Amino acid sequence: MKTKAKLLKSLKLKEKRYDVKLPDEGLYARVYPSGRIAIQYVYKFNYVRRRINIGYFPENKVAELEDEFYKRRSERKIGKDPQVERLEKRREERKARKRAKLAKTVGELGHQFVADHSELNKSVQAAREDLRILKREIIPFIGNMGIEEVERHHLAEIVTKITRRGSPVMANRVRAFLSKMFNYGIDNGLLEVNPATRLPSNKEMIRQRVLSDEELCKFWRAIDSVINLSQQSAIRVLLLTGQRRSEVARMTRKELEGNWWVIPADRSKNHIAHRVPLTGKVRDLVKGENFWVFPGRRTNYVHPDTLTDRVPEIAKKAGIEHCTVHDLRRTVGTYIRSKYGAEVMHKTLNHKDDRLTATYGVHDFDQEKKRALETWSRHLDALLGDRDRSGNVVELRGNSER
Repeated sequence: MKTKAKLLKSLKLKEKRYDVKLPDEGLYARVYPSGRIAIQYVYKFNYVRRRINIGYFPENKVAELEDEFYKRRSERKIGKDPQVERLEKRREERKARKRAKLAKTVGELGHQFVADHSELNKSVQAAREDLRILKREIIPFIGNMGIEEVERHHLAEIVTKITRRGSPVMANRVRAFLSKMFNYGIDNGLLEVNPATRLPSNKEMIRQRVLSDEELCKFWRAIDSVINLSQQSAIRVLLLTGQRRSEVARMTRKELEGNWWVIPADRSKNHIAHRVPLTGKVRDLVKGENFWVFPGRRTNYVHPDTLTDRVPEIAKKAGIEHCTVHDLRRTVGTYIRSKYGAEVMHKTLNHKDDRLTATYGVHDFDQEKKRALETWSRHLDALLGDRDRSGNVVELRGNSER
């Protein structure tokens, strides 16, 4: 990734456009006299040479361009024409816009929003939750109202009722859903103004859930209930490293350097490059030849939302109190803080701290982070009686492209 970024930044302008081969089969940069650089995938389909735009540099991040390129190349490898696939997607989007214009009532708009937005962009569980909110919290009150008849006080009444029944968090979820739903209506030419603008929100309590030692044992063993081995391994790595779900899910083979996992700045939430020490347990879990360390069934990698869905399912299976992906991260951080202090905890979890970032370099806390995560791994081993030391490791196969 760094090599590509450096190469793209070094390209010179010429009087005529020209193409440059990038370090991936079929990947090219087309440099225009205007200075714009188009990233393109060049391939053959039915003996005809084709070219499609992936995006533009530097408008799009290199990581985003790579993700889109690998997706298109994967389509070609299974016999599909990426150009046709893109046209089909655009055709479906046009149909969705046309359907949306037929929506006259709030209920119709809501169902169309769930179908065209939630079901296409969210996990199955999250889309179901949106539909549940629509059917339970919105349609019974304003479902038959015309979308142009809705005013802010109608929506404020709904949100206030939910708050008064003792569900401030749900009230905030409904508020967010209404805002997005009416924005969808505006985007499709149905409305001029969003009536959900400036609806009051409730202050939510900061979550402090940390798994006890007993819960950790039960949770670790219940991970076996997840059928997909790639998801199993990703969740174990989440618990062993304390890193963010999106960073774990999109881990690539080239980010693994010996006993370290190096997360580049453009893939880190706080845009700071981060070195994560790999304990023996983690090294076993990330063994394999796949470009994506945790390949997905429908996408190149396990989707972060899938991990979000699986963690509470595992907790339920384990018979412990509801927990989330971030609760796992908080549990790791709390343990490290208790042993080595806040500074080491922040550096291990890659929290953004302007003071620390300005004072220390990328490698300055390597030994402290290594000691912290090794101690955490030994703690888990001791809790489990070392019976799960292998972590149920299975070498993952499927998407083996580099």
